[in-house]
Amino acid sequence: MYRDIVEIVTDAPGPLQAKQIVPRIGLEATTAKIEGTRGKLKRLVERGWLDEDVPGRFTLARHGPASAGSTPGDQGALLRRFEGANQTES
Repeated sequence: MYRDIVEIVTDAPGPLQAKQIVPRIGLEATTAKIEGTRGKLKRLVERGWLDEDVPGRFTLARHGPASAGSTPGDQGALLRRFEGANQTES
């Protein structure tokens, strides 16, 4: 689920809100699903995968989590690192 969210935000032309992401990850656009997704988005911000420059609007982190071999804004390296992250969370 987290990887899907990062991919959707990566492909977006601009910032996205949780209510825009929910249907794109195949969930019904109910309040519960939107709030659950918003929580995941906030966790991705805390972990350095996403930015929330404007409250409620999420973009790919400009610098991403620190990793060897990636440069700021290197989205390919960011997604490769994310693929290797703990996949037990969904």
